[in-house]
Formats: sequence, C-alpha cells, structure tokens
Amino acid sequence: MDLVALRDRLATSYRTRSEQAKDLVDRVPILGRLVNEFVRIEFIDRCMLIAAQGLLALIPMLVVLAAFVPRLTDVGIDQFSSVTGLGGTGGDEVNADVDISQVRAQTGIAGLLITFFSATSFGRAVQRMYERIWDQPHIGGISGTRRCFVWLIGWLLTLQLVAVLFRLIDPDGLVLGGFRLTLQMALASAVWLVSCRLLLFGRVSWWMLTLGAALTGVLVTLYSQGSRLFMPAYVNANADQFGTLGVILSISTWLIGFAGILVVSALVGRIVSEDPTVNRVVSSAAAVAEEVWRRRPRRTGRTADGPAAPPPAG
Repeated sequence: MDLVALRDRLATSYRTRSEQAKDLVDRVPILGRLVNEFVRIEFIDRCMLIAAQGLLALIPMLVVLAAFVPRLTDVGIDQFSSVTGLGGTGGDEVNADVDISQVRAQTGIAGLLITFFSATSFGRAVQRMYERIWDQPHIGGISGTRRCFVWLIGWLLTLQLVAVLFRLIDPDGLVLGGFRLTLQMALASAVWLVSCRLLLFGRVSWWMLTLGAALTGVLVTLYSQGSRLFMPAYVNANADQFGTLGVILSISTWLIGFAGILVVSALVGRIVSEDPTVNRVVSSAAAVAEEVWRRRPRRTGRTADGPAAPPPAG
C-alpha cells in the first residue's frame, strides 16, 4: 500500500470538501450564521448541562412527588415512564431500589422544600440557555430563582393536565390519531412559547419567540412518540447488563436528546426570525393578505327591519 499516495488523496479530498462547505456558507448566509451561533452558545455544553440538571434535580423531585401526592402525579409519571422506556425491566430495577413508603417516611417538610428548590436548577439551566441564545444578560438572585420555581411548577402541572387530557382521547383510527397528534403539537408549542417568554422575563417579543416554540413543540412531540417505540428495548438491554446504572444511563441519553431539541429549536427560531430575507418574505405576504382582505367583495348592508334604505335622491 502506498501510504504517501493515500495521504495525498485524503488531503485533496479534505480540501475539496472544505472549499465546497465554504462555498455553500457563502451562498446561504443564514447557514453560516447558524454554524457560528452553534459555536458561540457552546451547543454541546448547553445540552449536557440541561440533561445533567434534569437527571440530578428533576428526577428526585418526581420521586418525592410520587411518594407524597401519588394521585396527582400518577398520570404524568406513567407518561414519563412510557416515553423514556422506564416501564418493564427498567421500572422493576427502579422499584427494587426505591421504596416509596421509605421515601415518604424519611423525607420531612424541610427535605421536601429542599428537593423542590434544588429542582429549580433545571429551570435555571433552561433559562440560561435561552438567555445565551438571545444575547440577554442573566437575571439571577431571588427574582430569577422565584421565576424558575414558578415556571417549573407551572410546567409540571401543565404536563400533568395535558397527560390527563390525552388519556381521555383514545386514538381509534387514523383520523382521530392524526387529530390527537396535531393537538398535542399545538399544545406543546403553546406551553414552550409561554415558557420562553416567562424565563426571558418578557425581554423578547412573542412574535420573535413563536417559531422557536413551534419547532420545540413539534419536535418534542415527535421525539416522545418515537421514544415509545425505541426506548423500552434500549432500557431493558441496559438494565439487563448494568442493572440500575443502566437505567440511569438510558434516561441520561434520553434527556440529552431532549435538551438538544430545546437548544436547536430555540437557536434556529431566532436565526430564521431575524433573517432579513425571511422578514421581507413575511412582510410581503402579510401586505398581500391585507390587500386581498381590504379588496374583498362586501355584502350589501341590512337594517334591523329589513334591507338597507336606498340613498337619498339628489
């Protein structure tokens, strides 16, 4: 084998692909900005931080909620178990190591409050991600912690209500199943739109946040539906091989994918919303729609007692 020739071919191929990539970036400016923004916000670090806070703060809070208010949280926890594939072997592994009655007996009021306020670290991680993407200074302290705590409680309650609602809608048939999926995407988009606005303290307009929230709602819904198919086998395989540690690793993997969707959706939403070409297209479409609406044929008005009176003569 001629190693020198192989090295030259690889170097030539690399330079060719690099030049093609640079040419594509020059032709599509929005693509170049997207790449630069991924580097600026430290995409991998943001995803890992949100996933880690979700695992270390959010999961213990769900366990405590399941111990103290099982009737309130059973639907949401069942849905989380179904989405992440925790049911079956994974659920057996967790139940073997976590005794709900013991958690209830050993966790007092102080421990309950500490668990809830520790869970706000997940909200702070999401808040910092949105602030980094939108170039906003961080709001911390008591005000920021209170806002993250309120968002976290509202987010969990909303997910619980949505889970109850969709449990009542049994998708019997393609049409009803499609309606259920569409409604789920719409509700998820609305939840994330309010979440973005709340965590950013209203410093970014609703209009600028709409696209990112819609992408988040659609992708999170599709991600959840796909996880129901693939995650159970993955969790069971890891549980059989590593026990409870395998279940934790599986949930960590799912949370990293979830965090990636949040970051990518928010970043793409900002870049597309601020792109001059997109703004011109949207403005032109809005102007055309307004002109069509203004020139629409109008029906002859009627009075309360019948047809409108004719105009006065002369």
